[in-house]
Amino acid sequence: MTTVGILLLIVATLSGCSANPTPSDTASPIADATAAPTETAPVFSSNEEALAAAKAAYANYAALSDDVMRSAPAPKDFTKVSASVSEAYLPQVVQALDSFSTAGHIGKGASSFDSIALIRYSDSPYGLAEVEVYMCSDVSGLRLLDASGADVTPAQRIDRVPLQVRFVSSVGSPSTLLVDKEDVWSGRDFC
Repeated sequence: MTTVGILLLIVATLSGCSANPTPSDTASPIADATAAPTETAPVFSSNEEALAAAKAAYANYAALSDDVMRSAPAPKDFTKVSASVSEAYLPQVVQALDSFSTAGHIGKGASSFDSIALIRYSDSPYGLAEVEVYMCSDVSGLRLLDASGADVTPAQRIDRVPLQVRFVSSVGSPSTLLVDKEDVWSGRDFC
């Protein structure tokens, strides 16, 4: 008995020693590769660049609007002006220009603007920009004429008007701004 017990003990001991132990898993698990979120670069590198783009956009819009007002007969196609305003703002601009021309008025001269100051510039997660500015719109250089060429500019017209103007990116070219809204500033007149 003793010999059998010793043999079983030896076999059990040898089988425990002879088996290849499974190494413990001390390595860190490898994570599946996932794409890191990408940040969209800002549309403008600085507030100054955003303000310069707003100035250029408004100058283009004002020049195109002035061209429409100086046209006789009044155009019915506002395609040129539509390239300088957002899709949302276009109906208001077309209505104002159409009302002007329907009244039989013709513009002479040009409008201008100055005292432009940045209110804010922000980028959307979609790579588009929104810029808001204060500015003074100056219509003192623009006269209104009737169909006979007589000056019908109202004597009490306010020539300088403080505005708050919002611009948005053109979808096709984010650094090209479009006029999206013009509001007469209701606060203290800074013009």
